[in-house]
Amino acid sequence: MALIKSEIKKLAALLTKRGRMREKMFMAEGVRLLEEALAADYLPLTLLYAPSEINQRGEKLIRAMAARKVETRTISARECHRLSDTKSSQGIIAVFARREHDPAKQDWKRFRRILICDRIGDPGNLGTLIRSAVAFDFDLVVTTPDSAEIFNPKAIRASMGGFFKIPIIGGVDDHLLADRLSRAGTIMYNADIKGEDIGRAGAVPNRAALILGSEASGSGQILAERADHRIRIPMSKKVESLNAAAAGALLMYWMQFGERIKV
Repeated sequence: MALIKSEIKKLAALLTKRGRMREKMFMAEGVRLLEEALAADYLPLTLLYAPSEINQRGEKLIRAMAARKVETRTISARECHRLSDTKSSQGIIAVFARREHDPAKQDWKRFRRILICDRIGDPGNLGTLIRSAVAFDFDLVVTTPDSAEIFNPKAIRASMGGFFKIPIIGGVDDHLLADRLSRAGTIMYNADIKGEDIGRAGAVPNRAALILGSEASGSGQILAERADHRIRIPMSKKVESLNAAAAGALLMYWMQFGERIKV
């Protein structure tokens, strides 16, 4: 069944943060990304596709979604382009309900490894960090209010499907987060260019969180002051700092396999 103009207009609002918040929905597009969502059992409310733009792989995905009782609807190539956040749409877009997690109701003790993205404003960096968190078996990603929105289409694309594979809590108050982690006995490591060399920081405890701030200014004062350790990556003096996504990947690897690294 094709969409009508009023429905297209409503969906187009999901391209904005305000629209996503109002409708409590978000969109993701592309065959590979939606295959990852399906594999993670993160099913959309509706799958939209332009028949003229779909290849065999896309057709297989549509059939798989329909078999899982996902509503599938056709749109024109022009409508697909209007709803797309990319320059060249693949002709397939999914509409998802936002999955919200109340930080006050979480059992923080069940998370062994947590990535805290504090003031990571670029959605591409945020998505890449989510992907790395999945790669290194972290249990949770948390963002603070000054970070990019977790439902931003660019962040979801950059996660390469990681968005659908790990719990993510967005916009958590710094004070609340620090208090809950402290009560849970989680040791907090703050990435800081003036911190201790990770080669000398010792073994990471079973329950730990990595606080990662922006490349330009680091993490905010609240979390920085509440952190148990300040750590840094040893590097050549030719480079002042690393991109937040690159630094985050290295530090998450260290937190999981630190004893194997020889610095």
